Amino acid sequence: MSFFNQLSLQSKILTMLVVATLLSILLTGALSYYTGQTALKETAINQLVSARTGKAEEIESYFKFTENHVLTMSEATMVIDAIKGFKNAYQKLDSTPLKPEQKQTLLEYYRKKFIPRLARNVSGNPIAEAYYPNTPAAEYLQYHYIAANPNELGEKYKLENAKDGSEYSTLHQKYHSRFRNIVDKMGYYDIFLVDIDTGTVLYTTQKEVDFGTNLKLGPYAGSNLAQAYQQTLQSRDPYFVKTIDFASYRPTYGKPSGFITTTVFDGDNFIGALIFQLSPERINQVMTSNQKWEDVGLGETGETYLVGQDFLLRSAPRLFLENTEKYYEALTKNNIPLEEIRQIQNLESPLLVQKIETEAVKRALNGETGTALYSDYRQTPVLGAFAPIELGDFKWALVAKQDQKEVFKGVQDLFNRLIASTAILIPLFTLGAIFFARLLARPINKLIAATKKLTAGETDVQVKINSKDEIGELAESFNKMAEMIRSKEEIVTQKIAENERLLLNVLPAPIAKRLQSGEQDIADSFPNVTVLFAEIEGFSELSKDLSPDQAVTLLNELVGNFDETAELYGVEKLKTIGESYLAVCGLTVPRVDHAKRMVDFAQALLKTVRRFNQKQGSNLNLDIGIHSGPVVAGIVGKTKFIYELWGETMTVAKAIHSTPEQNVIQVSKSVYDVLQGLYYFEPLKEVEVKGKGKISVWSVHSLDSSLVLGENVEVQ
Repeated sequence: MSFFNQLSLQSKILTMLVVATLLSILLTGALSYYTGQTALKETAINQLVSARTGKAEEIESYFKFTENHVLTMSEATMVIDAIKGFKNAYQKLDSTPLKPEQKQTLLEYYRKKFIPRLARNVSGNPIAEAYYPNTPAAEYLQYHYIAANPNELGEKYKLENAKDGSEYSTLHQKYHSRFRNIVDKMGYYDIFLVDIDTGTVLYTTQKEVDFGTNLKLGPYAGSNLAQAYQQTLQSRDPYFVKTIDFASYRPTYGKPSGFITTTVFDGDNFIGALIFQLSPERINQVMTSNQKWEDVGLGETGETYLVGQDFLLRSAPRLFLENTEKYYEALTKNNIPLEEIRQIQNLESPLLVQKIETEAVKRALNGETGTALYSDYRQTPVLGAFAPIELGDFKWALVAKQDQKEVFKGVQDLFNRLIASTAILIPLFTLGAIFFARLLARPINKLIAATKKLTAGETDVQVKINSKDEIGELAESFNKMAEMIRSKEEIVTQKIAENERLLLNVLPAPIAKRLQSGEQDIADSFPNVTVLFAEIEGFSELSKDLSPDQAVTLLNELVGNFDETAELYGVEKLKTIGESYLAVCGLTVPRVDHAKRMVDFAQALLKTVRRFNQKQGSNLNLDIGIHSGPVVAGIVGKTKFIYELWGETMTVAKAIHSTPEQNVIQVSKSVYDVLQGLYYFEPLKEVEVKGKGKISVWSVHSLDSSLVLGENVEVQ
């Protein structure tokens, strides 16, 4: 200290400037590195969480839509008649055995075409005799529709009539093209019609070796298709629907197959099972965004994928799709058994073969939702967001991840620039400080003060220094750093606001506020509200000639008009599912006139559809059902919130809507009793409601027929 006191003021200033500069640079660099790393990590987490949430919604929506579709099809007259017709025709074929040469042809198909291809993809040594059909009818159908089918392997579905003169082939020509169109349009792999009494596969679209076999005693009695049949058989519930997890399925040569099944009733008679075979390609399309990862914000290394409870993949990883050679190199590097790699190569897919047992997968399958830094299946450090997906009786892990190297690339670049800048700045500043100590004191103090503000959290700080020397460069670097931190802070703030808007889109505002306040298990009873079910008919026909973007734009335009109209009439939209629209009045906001508001809203919807048709040259129709009564409402889900309604009121409204009258407002007696005298009501029909029997339904019209619906309406 005595030595320092003996120094000149200039030397003291110089010494202090040098020391202060070193400290400032070090502090700024450390703060910049830490702050930048934190900001980038938070941004990446938000992006990955958003990707995880979006993909979870898409996957769950896909399975929900498919379940609804199979339920709807099970009630179709075509399906019921097809099962009855095919069953009768199949029984007749049991007394129509094949000729010896035909049997030999069928056996040769198994030996030369099916078994060699199957053996490449499964373990063991499969033999043809173990898979050969064990009934005359199955032999007959497989010979005519598979072995003798002139179409190439994988295209057997193209044959509509085997030209064998059988009653079965006549029925097959009648129904096959319809079922095939459903498979093509909906992206399913196959459709099965199964006799519920015998377990016989009466019909398949794809025409593989499960066609005509018995799921109780046949070669595929242990398959997940047989599992789907057995669960359907045990249910005997008209509304039963079950999704069966993907598993290796031998009729498709050991490739992954999942199934969705439901019951088929002819009146009260339980006659069959309708089963959809799901394609893993549709799952891959959803999880990879059609291989457009960068377009959805996942950068050069980000991806999302699914893993089953067996820790095996349910969707393909990005590396496999982008660069198969590098993918196999990564597997070899990580000591994956050669047999497993060869199986992936033979199947041309890692699904149900590659095991993923990372931290993210384990925690997700354990029911956790969160984020983590860990090493992925390539042993590469990644940042991941994970969550479980519940699909009936089984669970999948959904993982969204990105390489840490890419996540923190900006911080590393900044660190390298800071190091380079510091190496140049210090000697130059020391030389300059000898001559300009007094001049340098002021800007250094400014930098120190600004650094303290930045450390304290004032991200809008800027240093104004006009000099062009090293101090100026330092100030410029500092300003850029502060601007970057402020930008990242704004991004985080924006994400918080987006999350707030997302919550308000999912939940009514009063419910969202209760949830944000920390209230748990929100559920309420409402003694009297009015519920509307509406369904847009004809949109699928309108959209078939449009691109997906055009179809979504049109649907958003129409539904957006519905939403605006709902706000005008004080009606709350609960949700849209495909072309269905569910709304309620008098729920979170009590309204004495909720029934009238809902009828006026329905009239306005009809007007909106008419205007849309005029604008687009379309022919859309609207099915509407309205009922008033008590409901129970509450939040369902812990990681994904849904505001749901229950009760008899929902059942009645849905039943009215499910027996549609196009462009007619259909109401129940509860609505009729409240509003008679305000509108013109006309008795329409009776509707069967489960648990209530038949109820009366009226159509409702304005008393003033000259009044254009929805115009000149004032809502208080």
